[in-house]
Amino acid sequence: MDSYYQGVSEPTGAAFDVYKDFEQRATSGEEFPKRPFKAFLDVGLVRTTTGNRVFGAMKGACDGGVYIPHSTKRFPGSKGKRYNAEAHRERIYGEHVDKYMKLLKDEDSEKFDKQFSKLSQFLNGRSLGDLYKSAFAAIR
Repeated sequence: MDSYYQGVSEPTGAAFDVYKDFEQRATSGEEFPKRPFKAFLDVGLVRTTTGNRVFGAMKGACDGGVYIPHSTKRFPGSKGKRYNAEAHRERIYGEHVDKYMKLLKDEDSEKFDKQFSKLSQFLNGRSLGDLYKSAFAAIR
């Protein structure tokens, strides 16, 4: 099924729905042995506030080709009914963490060393975005 429903090749933050993609391709005459795998998000006791991590995990599954019925109104970057895919992309690639790391390194190096010393050594001058891009490429 992974060859039929591949999801997105590079996370951009843009809304992607594998079922809509399936319907468009099916109407153009393409044949599929099965429908996309369908799952439902069960958040349990997690608060469903806008930008919560659980919606980031759901977005990752949707981008991977799993059909999860959802709305973009709870994704990071959503304000009311408007969805800002660029703001969500920044979250996906950890740009907010990079900004905080740089701020902390400039203002309080002791606190930076306490919170980010191992991550900083691992990154070795690269940004988190570069690390995530290489991880996405390795997965695909």
